Amino acid sequence: MSEPLAGASAAPPQGSVLTTGGVLLAIGGLYFGREFFIPFTLAVLLAFALAPIVTRLRRLRLPRVASVLLTVCLALTIIGALSYVVTTQLIRLADALPGYQQTMQEKIRSFRTSASAGGGVLGRVTSTVEGLSREISGEGEADAKPATSKSRVEALGDARPVPVVIEPGTQSPIDVVRTVVGPLVAPLATGGIMVVFLIFILLEREDLRDRFIKLVGAGDLKTTTEALNEAASRVSRYLVMQLIVNVSYGLPIGIGLYIIGVPNAVLWGVLSTVLRFIPFLGPFLAALFPVTLAFAVDPGWSMMLWVIGLFVVAELISNNVVEPWLYGASTGLSSLAIIAAAIFWTTLWGPIGLILSTPLTVCLIVMGRYVPQLNFLGVLLGSDPVLAPQEQLYQRLLAGNAEEAADIAETYVEEHSLREFYDQIAVPALRLAENDRQHRSTYGTYKETVAQGMISVVRDVAEHAQRLRLAESAKSDAAPVRRALVIPKLCIGGRTDLDCAAAEMVAQVMVEHGIESRVLSPLSISQGGIGQLDVADIEVVCLTCLAAQPQAYARFVCNRLKRRAPEIKTIVCVLNPTTALPPTAELERQMSADAVVYSLEAAADQIEGWISPPLSDPMQPAPIPENEESRLAALRGLGLTSGQDENLDRLAAKVAAAFGTAIALVTVVDEAHQRWPGAFGLPPRLDARRMDARETSICGHVVAANDVLVTEDVAKDPRFANNAFLVDNGIRFYAGAPLRTAGGLAIGSLCVIDTKPRSFSDADRATLQKLATDLMSRIEADARRKAPVTPTSPDHHVH
Repeated sequence: MSEPLAGASAAPPQGSVLTTGGVLLAIGGLYFGREFFIPFTLAVLLAFALAPIVTRLRRLRLPRVASVLLTVCLALTIIGALSYVVTTQLIRLADALPGYQQTMQEKIRSFRTSASAGGGVLGRVTSTVEGLSREISGEGEADAKPATSKSRVEALGDARPVPVVIEPGTQSPIDVVRTVVGPLVAPLATGGIMVVFLIFILLEREDLRDRFIKLVGAGDLKTTTEALNEAASRVSRYLVMQLIVNVSYGLPIGIGLYIIGVPNAVLWGVLSTVLRFIPFLGPFLAALFPVTLAFAVDPGWSMMLWVIGLFVVAELISNNVVEPWLYGASTGLSSLAIIAAAIFWTTLWGPIGLILSTPLTVCLIVMGRYVPQLNFLGVLLGSDPVLAPQEQLYQRLLAGNAEEAADIAETYVEEHSLREFYDQIAVPALRLAENDRQHRSTYGTYKETVAQGMISVVRDVAEHAQRLRLAESAKSDAAPVRRALVIPKLCIGGRTDLDCAAAEMVAQVMVEHGIESRVLSPLSISQGGIGQLDVADIEVVCLTCLAAQPQAYARFVCNRLKRRAPEIKTIVCVLNPTTALPPTAELERQMSADAVVYSLEAAADQIEGWISPPLSDPMQPAPIPENEESRLAALRGLGLTSGQDENLDRLAAKVAAAFGTAIALVTVVDEAHQRWPGAFGLPPRLDARRMDARETSICGHVVAANDVLVTEDVAKDPRFANNAFLVDNGIRFYAGAPLRTAGGLAIGSLCVIDTKPRSFSDADRATLQKLATDLMSRIEADARRKAPVTPTSPDHHVH
């Protein structure tokens, strides 16, 4: 493989040479033919903007010629009206300028005073600079020469040079006309040619488009038409959005200048709108004139400062609020491309090139999207990502930049989900790494870097996803996130470091299913290590494979495991499948595996089905005790159904700490509800209402049996596995002891609850029942103390 690659890189392909030559030839043609291309380009851009108006007039059944002429006249009328407003305002400004002369002279005089010797910091700096200048130029030495120099000059007598003054002669009327009109001829000629081009382009738009498609399309009508439509759409949208942005910029400027008191505010508002079409320089040119005028009009400095502040605020709002809102990604240009395009087109065509730089570069990007030889233009100038997300992740890992890779992962998870990140981004990135490993003999160091970086990213993004789930749960007051099993019943491993990184992903996916796993290193399932693998309490072994042909290795691992523990289920997750692989059933036979899957999603579903088989039994509510009426009467007499009791809350906290559980409750069961007068660790939504339906209560079963009830894994108990209340709140462990009255009636329970399965010994059962008995004795004693004393009848006497 290395020889063809080396040979390919030794000499550039002929197509690249032709493309480079064509680009250079096009640049030369644009430069030397600018007198033709500038008006033609202006006409094309205006045609993009005016074509929708012509189309609307055509729909009103106006003839084509009338529609075009009416549209062009409308555009010229708007331009003429703006020119008239600007000219009128300029004349008024010229008439008023002499009145500002005195103010400007006083400010300049104050500058001179401050710059004189001893006139403050500015004066001292100025005098120092002037002194150094005299020393460098030698003027100081000339002043220090002796008086004999003067006598020598006097000895020369009156032999002094006679100054010659050249006075201009009287200009003829033709010279005056040439001086005034001459500079206007070129712009007027360009404008006239542009108007002619515009009219003919609008009249022959369909015919010109067909000719362009025939000339450029090379028979591919679909691609060429798509390119033309996209270019027209982008340029038209850009011009319309630019006009809206400029008007939203110039209108507040004009109003603000009028309020501040700057003369000719309308003129400066219009100029701000027009000049902002010039990238980068436009806003500065628009602000220059009002700032200078404010300096001339106001004897103080407040007006000028207000004008500067107005332009700064307007520019910030326009750049950071209005433009992102209106533009979005309409042009598809990157910020660097806009700057480079402005420099390039200004160099070719001068100031007019600066104005046309953005729309012309948009057209170049569209050409790059549809012309393979010009694809580099879209890569260099476009704003769209040139690397797919999985390629970005892989590149960051190759560079050893796990921090940026983690940022990419966390950003994706915030918008999608953890499992989508694994399946859509992380696993494809590992496929790229595995393919490079197979085809490059020098990939060993990079393989380890990518694998370790991916493992770090997987762990970081899993923690980030967990934080997002907790934050969402707290915000929506949802059920707590389920925790994983204490004892791992799943082992996941792979042959290489890259396979091990994929195994980490499977492990994190299984945590979401409440199943904790043990990730094995490649050495653990190697030929020398698999015989010493601890398979006690292991139900499933998952083998992740990125190799293109994993049959031999997977068969070796599965057979060795089956010999040691025939009951173990084996699943092979083939994450880099090829068309050369046989069907799934045949692949399972070749690998001696119980299942073969091709994604993390399928692996998670299969493993969960094996470890936690679904229970189809319906939820079983607790039976009603035979002594229900007596039990309810005893409950009402104790007054425990009125709500929360702070003393019982403190007792529940102590019980939870004693048994190390997340939740502890003091519950009572009435006719239709289970109530929690004492509670610790409840989710906020349950703690707020302190009650739920009796039908879903495990405590109801404690009351019915009048005995201690323990279920170490609720999900595997047929009575409670489909209990909606327990599933929704993530309850996996329950142990409850009945609260019995002195008469032996069970009114509720003292229970401990957790969100993970756990064991509960006989000693723990006895301790819990003792705590429940002591608590009930206290409750009955408190009830007797609070009971009202019945008065003794006067007719009765103690004998």
